[in-house]
Amino acid sequence: PVLAALILSAAASTASAQAPQPRQSIDIDRFMGRWYEIVRTPNDAQRNCHGANQTWARRADGTFDIALYCHRDRPGGRLSTTRSRARITDPRTNAKFEASFFGGLIRQRYWVIDIAPDYSWMIATTADGKFPALLSRSPTMSAAQRQQLTARLGQLGLPTAQLEPSRG
Repeated sequence: PVLAALILSAAASTASAQAPQPRQSIDIDRFMGRWYEIVRTPNDAQRNCHGANQTWARRADGTFDIALYCHRDRPGGRLSTTRSRARITDPRTNAKFEASFFGGLIRQRYWVIDIAPDYSWMIATTADGKFPALLSRSPTMSAAQRQQLTARLGQLGLPTAQLEPSRG
């Protein structure tokens, strides 16, 4: 799944680069729920991953549980699940998070750079800007909208040369 891949792939990165700043604040209640990966930066953690999606749920302590899902090797293949816990690192915008995996052994920061006014899509990346992705509330997106939002990633200063459509 995109978040796990972003985190696992970027965990070893020591670069001090930063992604563009988030464009707006996030309403956490509207943000909760399921997000489907539409376009991603290729990475080892998502090799042969189909139907990647994630579900966010708020915890009583103010942190978030994130369940990351994908089917391995083919659509409908073995379901792979990774669980994470996240916390907001910028309460001014609610758009910057730190997620921890494997009991806190791996931690990675990521940012929601842009989000649709109706919360139908979001552009997210690792805090260093190296692993951008486009996610949607729907598992599919029209080719025209996908193309428009992929161009938007570039306009926001994120790398787009390696982006690929997610496997359904």
